[in-house]
Amino acid sequence: MDTDAELDRLYRVPPEDFVAARDDAAARARADADTDAAREIAAARRPTRAAWLANLLVDDARDEVEGLLALAPVLARAQRSLDGAALREVSAQRNRLVGALARRAAALGRAAGARVGSGVERDVRWVLESALADPDLADRVRSGRLERYERHSGFGPLGEAGSAAAGSTADADAPRGDRSPQPERGGRSRDGDGELAGRRRDARRREAEHRAAQERERREAERHAQALAEAEKAVETARLAAHDAGRERDDARDRADRADGRRDDAHRRVDELTAELERARSAAEDADRARDEAGRAARDAAGRAERAEEDLARAEEALDRLRSD
Repeated sequence: MDTDAELDRLYRVPPEDFVAARDDAAARARADADTDAAREIAAARRPTRAAWLANLLVDDARDEVEGLLALAPVLARAQRSLDGAALREVSAQRNRLVGALARRAAALGRAAGARVGSGVERDVRWVLESALADPDLADRVRSGRLERYERHSGFGPLGEAGSAAAGSTADADAPRGDRSPQPERGGRSRDGDGELAGRRRDARRREAEHRAAQERERREAERHAQALAEAEKAVETARLAAHDAGRERDDARDRADRADGRRDDAHRRVDELTAELERARSAAEDADRARDEAGRAARDAAGRAERAEEDLARAEEALDRLRSD
């Protein structure tokens, strides 16, 4: 048994059918005496519905998924550069790609016969967004055998940028009194040259202010990008909800149209049966009248027959008398 091919197949089976398909595959491997394959297949865990959709998506649109995951280092560079415009641009690109891929995954699930609501589609978005911030999760997504995921709670891959900014802030805020005075050229100390010491203090103050301004700019760019991402996500969520509501509305209209059709058919059938009943009643009345008329005719005929028999008997008696005379 080709274990990799079998596992790839299993992780494209709908979650509700996964356990039965896995157990069947493991049993076939044991029947073939392939104990390693049987053990590996039996250890496979059923994926969540969002993970299953992500697996279908990788199978159907691997290049597009790779294009999304390639944004991870671009996001990191934009954050490290403190370039708010670049960060906003790449964040918008990420949200567009994530939204399009999540909708495609939902469509694949529906094509496979599964019911995929806005909540599951939102989970697929979280899978993809989390994969941008977690290289290990990105590798599991690429494998096409994702079982489940942990949602990344931060905003993109901020580790390096955050630590660098923290280091800059720590340098800017370090107590200056802990630094030992350095002797100046010509043997003059800092205490011996107040003007030079003042210029140095001003330089350190300006440096600290510059670093603080950079940190404020970085944080402001980060907050703006975060707000933009959340707003775009809210729009996407609202779009999904509107899409689901529209589909439910269309389904309800279809059901109402079908109900109207059934009602019209029923009314037509009632009219047909009513007309048929009226015809049957009329036929029954005609039959009753015909029966009555036939009864009267039969009684009249019986009377005439009885009188004819009496007349015949009298005629025969008269004939007998004549013959006897």
